[in-house]
Amino acid sequence: MVNLAETFLRLSRDDFSTLKGIEAGMRTHEWVPVNEIARITGLPVDKADYRLSRLSDMGLVSRETIHYLGYRMDFDAYDILALQDFSEKNAVTCIGEKIGVGKESVVYEALGEIPLAIKFHREGRTSFKHVRRDREHLSDGSRCAWIHAARRSARHEFSIMQRLYPQVCIPRPVALSRHAIAMELICGPGLGRVTLSNPEEGLEIILAEVKIAYDLGIIHADLSEYNIIVLEDQLKIIDWPQAVPTDHPNAEELLERDVGNVLRFFDRKYKLKASLEDALAGIKGPAAPSAAAQEVE
Repeated sequence: MVNLAETFLRLSRDDFSTLKGIEAGMRTHEWVPVNEIARITGLPVDKADYRLSRLSDMGLVSRETIHYLGYRMDFDAYDILALQDFSEKNAVTCIGEKIGVGKESVVYEALGEIPLAIKFHREGRTSFKHVRRDREHLSDGSRCAWIHAARRSARHEFSIMQRLYPQVCIPRPVALSRHAIAMELICGPGLGRVTLSNPEEGLEIILAEVKIAYDLGIIHADLSEYNIIVLEDQLKIIDWPQAVPTDHPNAEELLERDVGNVLRFFDRKYKLKASLEDALAGIKGPAAPSAAAQEVE
């Protein structure tokens, strides 16, 4: 397993250039030929070959010989390219431990001007057909490599976060690079892991946040107790890669699913029953002020 921080510090300028050459070549090749990498990077073939061997020994690239010798990289190398870009932009000064792993993302603790979380998208090989079918931003029929699919997913989520912040209680988006989003670090338990002293108020605040997002033209499309974080004085809604605009063909169905998930959770844990129809009517009704300043007890 590649240690991102240690490996990052071991790489030279030519190593980074070689990785970027593979990245560019993977737009058109499954396995990028050495000559193509040399052409893209401007390195002599023998020097490119040396760098590729070094990167292979470090576990950052794979090589395959079929009709020719070709190379490709996977997410560890792509993570390092994103970190280099964040560093050059002064958005991230150091990276810490891995703090979260999901089906389609890995999250690391980091530091910039504020404590950060870096979310590396992992829309990978096994889930890509599902991702392409369900997500608007990947449904144009293009056949991009997995790393480029992850890049587009990150760009989509970052744009959604920029549109919502600060009106909706979400982590502050800080920077975007390739398939990675640097955002405000949120430290707190998920809604399902705490017991609210006032669940009625908690439900009202969540529905108010859903409404603010809806008024801004956005539906989360994957909302549940697992991506609602409870802090001492407020909550934060995280994980927006599946978000869709309110004019999406499946908008009504997705909004109903989001709200239904939340209501079922409160019914299951707190025996708090609420009408789905009334909740949806409130969300679609006249715009209301932000609930950002309200408290969850």
